[in-house]
Amino acid sequence: MESAFFPWKKYSLYALGIFLLIFVYSWVNSPLVITVTGVGEVSAPAENAVLTFSLIASKDNPNDAVTEVKANVARVKESLKTFGVGDSDVYESQVTVVPAGAVVAGATGFQATVSMGLKVNSVTSLDSLTASLYGLGATVVSQPQLSVKDSQKLEDEAYQLALKDAKSKATTVAFKNWKLIKKIVLIQESQTPTTTTVTKQANDVDSAELNVDPNTGLIKFSKVLAVSYKMW
Repeated sequence: MESAFFPWKKYSLYALGIFLLIFVYSWVNSPLVITVTGVGEVSAPAENAVLTFSLIASKDNPNDAVTEVKANVARVKESLKTFGVGDSDVYESQVTVVPAGAVVAGATGFQATVSMGLKVNSVTSLDSLTASLYGLGATVVSQPQLSVKDSQKLEDEAYQLALKDAKSKATTVAFKNWKLIKKIVLIQESQTPTTTTVTKQANDVDSAELNVDPNTGLIKFSKVLAVSYKMW
């Protein structure tokens, strides 16, 4: 019989090989693509703070206004020493003088203004420092910009934790879909702008806008990553 001499086994192996090639080709070229969100957060105690504020003096004579605002600057600098803030940690702008009517409609005389800023290495006395500045005539005292010395290291730690979180979520998805191989193809980081607010009155240091836990005083460094994977 001819069928007895037909190489069924040989051609069956060929067919199986072709089927496997088609299967592998389709598998490689049709990966599962997903995007997961990873969140990482680390905390550290604040080590220093920067404050900015203005001093204003109003007089009938422009020279008198300048003299008074400079005297106010000297008083502020002297007071800051009691908080451990030396002259090297204080900066001031040039005095600007404008007619008071240019600032407030109907006002007379002249107004002299100095913008100042300071860096303090102890964040435990910010409330009393802010109150003291207002008491010395400061206006528009900014919220303290808190920071740590090695912020980049903490940012990197938060990034790695976010990446680890994304990997864990991707692994769960891969397991549910019987995917054994996964590869990162894109990482997008959500950017959160730094927010600066202004104190409304003395003793009004609100930590909520500074990314600082009001209960622990720790600065939070957070990273949110959208990580895209291909899975086979």
